[in-house]
Amino acid sequence: MMGANANRTRQRQAQFEASREFKTQMNINESICAADREATFALLKQMSVGIAKLFAPHCEVVIHDFSDLERSIIHIDGNISGRKVGGSATDLLLMHARNGETVRDFHNYQTFLPNGKSMKSCTMFLRDDNGLAYGAFCINLDIGVFAGIHRVLGEFLALDAGSEVSETLSDDIQRTVHSILRDAVNEIGAELPIMSKDDKIDLIARLDEKGAFQVKRAVPLVAEELGLSRSTIYNYLAEAREKTDANAQNGA
Repeated sequence: MMGANANRTRQRQAQFEASREFKTQMNINESICAADREATFALLKQMSVGIAKLFAPHCEVVIHDFSDLERSIIHIDGNISGRKVGGSATDLLLMHARNGETVRDFHNYQTFLPNGKSMKSCTMFLRDDNGLAYGAFCINLDIGVFAGIHRVLGEFLALDAGSEVSETLSDDIQRTVHSILRDAVNEIGAELPIMSKDDKIDLIARLDEKGAFQVKRAVPLVAEELGLSRSTIYNYLAEAREKTDANAQNGA
């Protein structure tokens, strides 16, 4: 009988020792996890300062600790939302933390302040070895001023719809003639050098319509571009004008 009692006593002592070792190991693991989390938070706080300063004054960086969602904000830099350390988690964080949907991060999405001001944000969840989120690293960018600039630039750069008017601003006649020649070549869908005589005459006619030959230097410039003699340019110009006159008479 005494032997049985001794065995039961040893079993209880062994169970107690095992339980104590288990609790000790759990405390150690929890301590390690807590240390890892604190190290992560410390590193992110350092990063948040750099990011906020880099994009100041239009950026804020917020760090959340999910151990207390009612007071989850543990750090904030470059404050543009008016929130403070000790503030609560956002609706997005509450919803995804509640549903366990923290396996993916959110990038470049639209956010709003209570006053209706629009921003864009990124939210990166902080996860432990089991994939459970214990916090979030959030970057918010105030895009209101840029939206205003974008609108003003759009108005400033707007052109008349359907306008066919174009102009090359240059006081160098060689560049001007070259621009006119380039446009005329594009209109006939050809490439230099143009081999067909008819295409060349068509090109000379278009240059004439565009006013290129009102300038005396245009003939030698065009001749050089096309690899023709000046006399050939004059001959083609005469043929083009005769053809234009004949078409006008026939049309009349």
